Parts: sequence; C-alpha cells; structure tokens
Amino acid sequence: MKLTLIYTLIAGVISALTAPIPGTSILLTGLEIYMIVHFAKVHDYKLGIKEIGYTGVAIYGLSTLLKDTALEVLTFVPVIGWGAEVIVAMLFVFFLGMLANLYFGKSSRQGRDL
Repeated sequence: MKLTLIYTLIAGVISALTAPIPGTSILLTGLEIYMIVHFAKVHDYKLGIKEIGYTGVAIYGLSTLLKDTALEVLTFVPVIGWGAEVIVAMLFVFFLGMLANLYFGKSSRQGRDL
C-alpha cells in the first residue's frame, strides 16, 4: 500500500506540473509501466521483455481510451480542468497500483501457478 501511495503522489506531481501542456500524459503511462515492473520485482515475479512489452501496450491502450481522453477534454477548461486532471491521474495510478499489487501478491502466495 505504501508503494502505491508513493506512485500516486508522483503521478499527482507529474500531472500538476504538466497539466497545461496537452499530450504530456504519456509521462504517466511510463510511470505506470515502471510501477507494474516494480511491483512484480517486490513479489519476486519474473517479468521478461515480452511481458513488459505486452503490459506496456495494454496500459497504453487502456489509458488512451480512459484517462487520456478524459484528461485532454478536461484541459480545455483552463483552471478547473487542470485541477481535475491531477485528480483523475492520481486515481488512475492508485487503482492500477492496487490491482497490480493484488495480482502479483496472489501469484506469489499461490506458488506462481499462472
């Protein structure tokens, strides 16, 4: 949980600093991929380049559909949109971190039978 909150805080800072600049949410996608790889290492789950690549494509596709679309629309409302962008980015990273931690935590408890 502590790592998830740290990554959520980092996402909030990145989003707050880059809020007025359209298209910079790709930085958050990089953070999300790094976070998933970090959770995998914490739970002794071996991710190869192939799995990281698949994960990156899946996260980018998901974030493009959900997060990026919402964030780019919110950017058009100058001050309120920038604040909402930070909140949306932080929530997305928080829930993704919780899911990744749950996924890799279960696999390490079940003897890595995936």
